[in-house]
Amino acid sequence: MNTSSELGLRDRKRIETRARLERAAVTLALRDGLALATVDAISEEAGVSPRTFFNYFDSKEDAVLGVRDLQLTSQTIRLHTVRADGSELVSSVVRLLLAVIAPMIGEADLREQRMDIVKTHPELLSRQLNQMTRMADELVAAVRTLVASDPDPSRLQTNPEMLLALCGSGVRIAIREWVAAGSTTPPEQLESRAASLVREVTKNIQ
Repeated sequence: MNTSSELGLRDRKRIETRARLERAAVTLALRDGLALATVDAISEEAGVSPRTFFNYFDSKEDAVLGVRDLQLTSQTIRLHTVRADGSELVSSVVRLLLAVIAPMIGEADLREQRMDIVKTHPELLSRQLNQMTRMADELVAAVRTLVASDPDPSRLQTNPEMLLALCGSGVRIAIREWVAAGSTTPPEQLESRAASLVREVTKNIQ
C-alpha cells in the first residue's frame, strides 16, 4: 500500500471515530442526561478509550456539539471572499464564522437532537465562544484577508478585530434566537439574520 493510500485510510478512520464519539455523546446526553454523559461513558459507548476521546475533543460538551476547529487554509478563506456580485463584507465574515461552527448546526441527522440538548442546557452555546477564542489569531488573519479582497475601497480601512467581534456577536445572537424558536427554520437563514443584526447595530451607533 502506498503512502497516499495509508493517509487516506487513516483519515477515514479518524472521521469514523469522531462520528462515533459525537453520536455516542448525543445519545447518552439525551438518554441519561448531560451530567451522566461522562467522557468514560461516551468512550465506552463509542468503543474507544478515554485517551482516544481526548485526541478528538477537549470535553464532553464539545463532543455533544461536534465542536471541531476548522483549518483556515487559503482555499477555505477564498470560499468566503467578498464577491463582485455585491456580497457584503459583513456577510462574508458571517459565512466564515458559520463555517467554523457548521458541525453543530449543519448535520441534519444530529442537528435536531443537539438542539434538544441545547434547549435544556443553553450554557452549551458558550462552547462556540471558546472555539472562536481558541481560533482568534487564525480568524483575525482570515478576516484581514476578506477585508483586503473587498472591492469597495471605502472599507479597506476596516479593523479586522472589531469586525470579527461584531460578526461573532451577531452569529451568537442569531443562533440563540434560532434555538429558542425551535430551530425549525433552515440553518441557512442564520446568515441573513446574523448579518442584519450586525448592520442594525452599526447603523444605530453611527
